[in-house]
Amino acid sequence: MSSPSPSSSRPSPSPSSRISAWTVLKVGLAAVTAYNFGWIVRQHAKLLDVVVSYDAQMISPEQFDKPPSLSLNNNNITSSSINDAVFKDQQQKGSGSSLLLYAHPNDPRGKSLPQHPSPNYELQQLVSSHNHYNCSDGLMYVQDHILSDDITHYDYDEKGNKIPRKIPRLLHFTSKSRCMTPAFVHNLDKWKRVLGSKYSIYIHDDAAIDKFIYHRRWMEFPELQEVMACVTAGAAKADIWRYLMIWEYGGIYSDMDSAPNKFGVDTITTNDDAWFPLEMLGIPAQYWFAASPRHPIMYFSVKHALRFLAWRPDIADNNAAQTTGPGAFKTGLIYFQRLVGIPSTGYIESGLYHGYQNRSVKIVGTKQNANEWIQRESIRGKSGNYEKMGMTHFHQTKRKFQEMKGGKVECLMQRYRMHTDSSVSWDNIV
Repeated sequence: MSSPSPSSSRPSPSPSSRISAWTVLKVGLAAVTAYNFGWIVRQHAKLLDVVVSYDAQMISPEQFDKPPSLSLNNNNITSSSINDAVFKDQQQKGSGSSLLLYAHPNDPRGKSLPQHPSPNYELQQLVSSHNHYNCSDGLMYVQDHILSDDITHYDYDEKGNKIPRKIPRLLHFTSKSRCMTPAFVHNLDKWKRVLGSKYSIYIHDDAAIDKFIYHRRWMEFPELQEVMACVTAGAAKADIWRYLMIWEYGGIYSDMDSAPNKFGVDTITTNDDAWFPLEMLGIPAQYWFAASPRHPIMYFSVKHALRFLAWRPDIADNNAAQTTGPGAFKTGLIYFQRLVGIPSTGYIESGLYHGYQNRSVKIVGTKQNANEWIQRESIRGKSGNYEKMGMTHFHQTKRKFQEMKGGKVECLMQRYRMHTDSSVSWDNIV
């Protein structure tokens, strides 16, 4: 019998102990992939830390008038605490989106516009109600008439429960200063007698208007402050301001020489969203109107006026009635209706009309009797009164501006110079 060969006597390996080269390769690839994925995640986390930290420094719409409170150099502030703050803020707003979805400060999506917990307090600060200055001979100082928010912003049912009003009881006037002739003071006293029991009445002088326009960031009107450098007439400035004021705070805007006729303290009801009397042309009156805050007609009126001004070939050619005044206001109404498929020319009759975002406007009166509710131009010889108060007609401003500049100035040129010429002020020239 022959002896077995060495190869035949070696035991065969079991199937479970065999590891193929293909298996080793797969395990190695998986390990490399996992390592690379982990590295990417760590780098992305670092990047997110930086972005969130920077975003925390940006001024939110609710903090436009406050300095940033967070700093990258503050060692006590961690990315996790910022993440928690942003997440809680988005939860409160019902966002449900990722933390960094709308990070840019000028991106309005996912952000609420500034809220006003105490509108009357804010307006007092804006118009400097508590400050007093001396007037020249023949002029009288006019004070505001201020009530509490509980009176101006709410009605009450028979049980005493608060019912928020859409249009707050706020009446806004604008003047070059609070120093006025007796004729204008007498006219303002009419309004105080008729509305004073429930309305706050504010006088916005030039300083208050500039503060309102220039001392805040207008997220919804980012072009505002640049285009305002092309406004060369005080009337045009007042036009844009009145839309902005009612957009932001709501209430009534009135020219100083308008007076109440049929209009009374309870004429505007709790659920009125906008209330416009008709003027003699058959379009909504722009010298007197009322609306709730954030009404689309105010937004469209501002946008149209700014677009019209932004491309003017001669900024001294400032016919405010066409560029920023009744024409812009009528266009605001046209957009309000056309955007929901309602044909409109801006010429309208009395009635209740619905438009964009299901907002509404109540039109009252007739063009044949435009003074039924509000008496327009109730002060005789108002041009002489304006002159005594230092106010000029926009046609006079046009001549003065052309003489000062020595010819035509395009708005685009003026806007460009604001960014490149340090001698050009960002403040309005009127």
